[in-house]
Amino acid sequence: MKPVLFVLLGAVLFTSQPALSNDSEYTGGRISLSATGKVDAVPDLATLSAGVITEGKTAKAALASNRTRMIGVFRALKAAGIKDRDMQTSGLNVSPIYASRTSNQPRTEPRITGYRTSNQVSAIVRNLDGLGAAIDALVDSGANNIGGISFGLENPQAGLNQARHNAMKNLMAKAKLYASAGNFRIGDIISLSESGGYRPQPKVAYARSMAMDNAPSPIAAGEVTSSITINATFEIEQ
Repeated sequence: MKPVLFVLLGAVLFTSQPALSNDSEYTGGRISLSATGKVDAVPDLATLSAGVITEGKTAKAALASNRTRMIGVFRALKAAGIKDRDMQTSGLNVSPIYASRTSNQPRTEPRITGYRTSNQVSAIVRNLDGLGAAIDALVDSGANNIGGISFGLENPQAGLNQARHNAMKNLMAKAKLYASAGNFRIGDIISLSESGGYRPQPKVAYARSMAMDNAPSPIAAGEVTSSITINATFEIEQ
């Protein structure tokens, strides 16, 4: 895990969260502040979407062709070490293909010329070292629709807790700074809330380079970010 990055946010705001001190009895001054803690980490898993799109004269023919190729896709996923619990069908669609109509043709009922079947599966890859080779194997097995890849963490809670700790530390440091500059003392926390969370890396498109058929497709995992913003209202003591 890389060093923690902090982003401090100044705000004058009020929150409706439950009071930590007796808010109804306090009539003095208040100050509302916020601070954000971020933790960047190298991902340890990836989620990819792969599938097959086929066409046929009839819906039955399109579905049969798709079924044959999808069997190969599932075999490739299992050969790459992906367990059954990490595979899930994310979409299955059979739809008609209509004949195109030019602007000078009379308006008639749409004419069906065939059918298209799309079958998509989402899979969690826990061995990132073999991710590029696994994707190549999917394409070789018959997959012709790679929807994208996103990277994440097996246990994001550890990063979130570290982000909370650092956000709170920054919040208290900011409160002391304001108190020193304004010549007042920070009292009890009246209210406290948080926002943000774990943000997996957005999906990136997959493209296979035909010039590098002898090497696995290069995949860059980058980093994922856990970010927590804490909002607090403090009593002001003169």
